[in-house]
Amino acid sequence: MKKLKAIFILLFVASISIYAQNYDDPQNIDLQYNRDAEYPGGMNKFITDLWNSMSYTQEAIDARVDGTITISFDVEANGEISKVDVIGGLGMGIDEEVANVIKAMTFTPALVEGKAVKMNLMFTVPIRVGPNSRLKK
Repeated sequence: MKKLKAIFILLFVASISIYAQNYDDPQNIDLQYNRDAEYPGGMNKFITDLWNSMSYTQEAIDARVDGTITISFDVEANGEISKVDVIGGLGMGIDEEVANVIKAMTFTPALVEGKAVKMNLMFTVPIRVGPNSRLKK
């Protein structure tokens, strides 16, 4: 009987502590978006504009870097970019340059029930400084 009472009390306390947890969703993960955040003109225009705005370091040019960078950032309700994170980078100043160029871009914000809201995006972006480069010579 004592074991049953102890189990009951334990379950009661556990259920209260679980119920009391406040769930905060700063990334809006649980939202059902009517429209995702997007770059005006689409993904191809995003990459083209990114490439055209990049300034590569001499080290990156000499190394003829070809690779990809994975980036994560928030598109705020006003379309501005915040919290740019380079998750998988290439170094040689390229990561910082990609982050700076993206911070200057403006996106169309996500919509939930007709209201603009913040949304996190993650992209893998090709970087071509080597043989497949689009660098202006």
